[in-house]
Amino acid sequence: MAIAALAMMLSRHKAFLEGNPDGVRADLSGEDVSGLNLEGINLCSVLAAACNFSRSLLVNANISNADLFRANFEYSNLSRSNLSRSDLKGARLHGAKLTEANLSEADLRAGRYLQGNSDDDPRTDLTNARLDRANLTKANLTQARMNASSATGATMKQAVLVETDLSESNLADADFSDADLSGANLAGANLSGANLSGAALEGANLKGARLSGAHLEKAKLGGANLDDIVETKQTSDLPLDIRTVLREHEAWIESNGQRGRRGDFHGCDLSDVNLERMNFNGANLSGANLSGAVLAYCQFLLADLSDANLSHANLYMADLMGANLKGANLYRASLRFANLGPATIWRPGGSATGRMWAVNLEGANLSYADASEANMKEANLRGANLTGADITATDLEEANFLNSTVKDTVMSTGIAQSEDDLRNGLHQGPRKPR
Repeated sequence: MAIAALAMMLSRHKAFLEGNPDGVRADLSGEDVSGLNLEGINLCSVLAAACNFSRSLLVNANISNADLFRANFEYSNLSRSNLSRSDLKGARLHGAKLTEANLSEADLRAGRYLQGNSDDDPRTDLTNARLDRANLTKANLTQARMNASSATGATMKQAVLVETDLSESNLADADFSDADLSGANLAGANLSGANLSGAALEGANLKGARLSGAHLEKAKLGGANLDDIVETKQTSDLPLDIRTVLREHEAWIESNGQRGRRGDFHGCDLSDVNLERMNFNGANLSGANLSGAVLAYCQFLLADLSDANLSHANLYMADLMGANLKGANLYRASLRFANLGPATIWRPGGSATGRMWAVNLEGANLSYADASEANMKEANLRGANLTGADITATDLEEANFLNSTVKDTVMSTGIAQSEDDLRNGLHQGPRKPR
């Protein structure tokens, strides 16, 4: 759709919403407005069935009470947008960012055209979507595809998620109180700290799900199999030899190297262990298995994490200054607010040398990791995989992206598809109607 024509339509729609007799309700049905900057736009009550909004910037947009049947929002940024009470049946939201969006009472059920292709999948597609802290109260997501999505801290009170595919999703601390999850696929999902009180889970698949700290009071579990869930382990559950290394390293840190010894966790299995706030400064964690581990607020100053498995790990606000993460697997890890900036090199006497040691992420797998608002200044990302990673508001000053894999990488101003997009910071952003 031509920018000028869209601008004119939006002007008339604004008049329509204000009750002006010259106003005309916008009809974007079947139109292509992909890749545009529509930040803060007011499309309340718009008609936009089958409209293509893919890869558009729709931050803080008002698209409430709208007809969005089968609309395409793939890889669009809808952070803090209002989609409440909108008809999103059959919508395509694959890879969309809906952080803190309001989808309360939205209809996200399957939606098929009356004479559609019999092979066409009518289910609303939210695979790989980011719904962290979004409001989905009373939303209807029956049979929706939400596998591999992230909805940490989301509110889904009384939501209908019957037979919804939530497999491999990160749902930590989400509120599912009184929600209907009967028949839902939660295999491999992270439900740590989630509120499932009063939720219907009859027939749900919970194989491999993590439910540590989840609230299940008055939950209806008839037919749900809890035998195969993965419980987060505590340090007391670890083998004696690993617990000994942890104690020795703690003494080494506290005595500034006078007692104990530097921790050597090379190749150790620390998967699904709660290690929150532990100090691993200078430790050797090369090749360690830390998948699913809780590492929030941990310290890894100049630690060796090369080739470590950190997939699905929680590194929220962790301090990784100067750490070696060469070849590390950070698939779907949470690095939000983490510090991956350079470390200052000090002399033995305590004075600064003036030299800095940058974080090494060469060849690391950061696909679909959440590194939003992290510090990655001067980081070495040569050959790193950034497919689907979220680096919104991340400090990437002087970072090296040579030969990195960039595809559908989420930035503050759009979706990066190349090294150049990252280097330029998408400073121009998508086109905006005037």
